[in-house]
Amino acid sequence: MASADLADKLICSACLTICKEPIRLRCGHKFCQECIVVQDTLEESGDHICPECRVEFPERRVSPKTQPLSEDDKIFCTDCTFSPLEADISCMTCDASLYDNHSKSEEDVFTKLNFTCSSPKNTLTHHCSEDETCICVTCSGAEEHEGHQVEPLMEASDKRKENLRNVLEKLSENKKAAEERVEDLQKYLTEAQEKASGLSESVVALFRDTRRQLDDLEHKVLKDISNQEEQVRASVCHLIHELEVKISNLSRDIKDMEEGTITEPLPVFHRWESVKHDLGDAEVVLNQDRSDLDVGLISATLHLALSDIVTSMKMGFYVEQTPDIVLDLNTASDDIYITGDLKSASGSESKQNRPKIPERFQYNQVLSARSFTSGRHFLEVETCPTGNWRLGMTYPSIARKGYHSLVGHSDKSWGLCRYLNQYFVIHYRRVIPVPHKPSSQRLGIYLDYEAGQIRFYELCDPIRHLYTYTTTFNEGLHLILGVYTGWVRIRS
Repeated sequence: MASADLADKLICSACLTICKEPIRLRCGHKFCQECIVVQDTLEESGDHICPECRVEFPERRVSPKTQPLSEDDKIFCTDCTFSPLEADISCMTCDASLYDNHSKSEEDVFTKLNFTCSSPKNTLTHHCSEDETCICVTCSGAEEHEGHQVEPLMEASDKRKENLRNVLEKLSENKKAAEERVEDLQKYLTEAQEKASGLSESVVALFRDTRRQLDDLEHKVLKDISNQEEQVRASVCHLIHELEVKISNLSRDIKDMEEGTITEPLPVFHRWESVKHDLGDAEVVLNQDRSDLDVGLISATLHLALSDIVTSMKMGFYVEQTPDIVLDLNTASDDIYITGDLKSASGSESKQNRPKIPERFQYNQVLSARSFTSGRHFLEVETCPTGNWRLGMTYPSIARKGYHSLVGHSDKSWGLCRYLNQYFVIHYRRVIPVPHKPSSQRLGIYLDYEAGQIRFYELCDPIRHLYTYTTTFNEGLHLILGVYTGWVRIRS
C-alpha cells in the first residue's frame, strides 16, 4: 500500500505517468523533466509557468535529480536567505547543508547528497535491510531484492535515527570516559612533575651534603698527613743533630788517640772511659728508629669515613643496608649444586643426594635464607656469560613440587629468566619477552615492599631497566634462583 501511495505521488501532472527524472517546481507540483522542458518551449511569453496551477516564475529552479519525494523531506541550503535553493551537499559534522556553489567553511566535511537509484535513475524511496542500500520503487519489486526486508525509506530512516541516538549515547559515554582519562593523566603528569622536582631537590641536597662531607674528610686527612710529616721532620732533624754532635766528639777522640798526647796513667784511664761512653752513645743514636708516616692510620680513617658517607647516601634514598645474603641449603633441589659459601648455585648433572624434607624443591631451585617483610632493598647477582636460568622473588608458601613450583608459574613468584640469549619475565604463567638482549653479567633486583614493586635492572653502563612488577604483597619475600645450565652468584 505504501508503494501504491508513493507511486501516486510520482505521477507527472502533464503525461499522467510515473515521473521520469522528476522535477519539482516551487509551487510543489512534479513533472518529468522532458515534459516541463516541452511546456517551457510552448509558452510564448518566455516565462516559466506551472502547467498545473499556471503560477509564473521569473526563473525556474530545477531541482537536482536527487530530490526527495515529499515536501517535508526536502533539504534546503542553510546559507540561502530568500527563496532557498535545494541543497546538493551536507556536512558530516554539523547540520549545514549547502547548494554546491556556495562558500564552505574549512571546518566542515561535506558529502554529496544522492537521492536517485543508480540503475533506473528514479528517486530513492525504499531501503533494503539485507543489502544495506537505498532503492527506488521500481527496484523494490525487482528480482534482485525478492524476499528481502524492504521498507519505506522514512521508516528505515527513523530506525536508523534511533540507532544513531544509541550510538550517540555510547559516543557520549566514551567521550566522557576519555575526558576523565585525560583529566587523570593530567593529574598524574602534575604529580610526576612534582615527584621529579622533589627527587631532583633530594639528589642535589644529597650530593651537596656529600661534597661537604668529602671536603671535610679531605681537609682532615690532609691535616693528619701534614701533622705526621711535621713529626717525622722534627724526629729526623733531632736525630741528625745528635749524630752531628757524636761525629764531632768522635773526631776529637780519634785525633787525640792518633796524636798520643796523653801519657800519664790516670788521664789515660779517664780518656778511655770518656771514649767508651761516646762510642756507646753513638751506637745508640745510630740504631735509633726513624719516625715514619702512619699510612695505616690514614687508610683506616678514609675507610671508616667513606663507609659512613656511602651509608648515609643510601639511607638518604631509603635503601636499607641488606645483610649478607646466603642460600638456604634445605630448600635446594638434588639437581642444583651450591658452593660452600652458600653464595653460588649451578645446574648439576649428578644428584646431590640431600635429605628428603618438605622444604626441598623438586626441580633446580633454591631460596635465600632470609626474607624481606618491609622496606626497600637492592640485591645484586652475577651470572655466567651463557646459560639458562631464572631468578626473582617469591613467597615462602610457593609449592615445592610440580609445575606450580617453578619460578613464575603461579601467583606466588615473580621472575626474570634467560633462555637462548633472550630475557623474559614470567608471572602466573604469563611470559613477556624483554626487548633488550643480555649485555651484562651483573643484574640488580630492587624491592620496595610497601609500594608493592619488584624492579629488574641490568647493571651495565648506563644501568638499563628491564621490567617492573607492581602488586600488593601479603607475605615475606625470598630471593629464588633456578639454574639449569651455567651458574648464578649472589654478590655481597
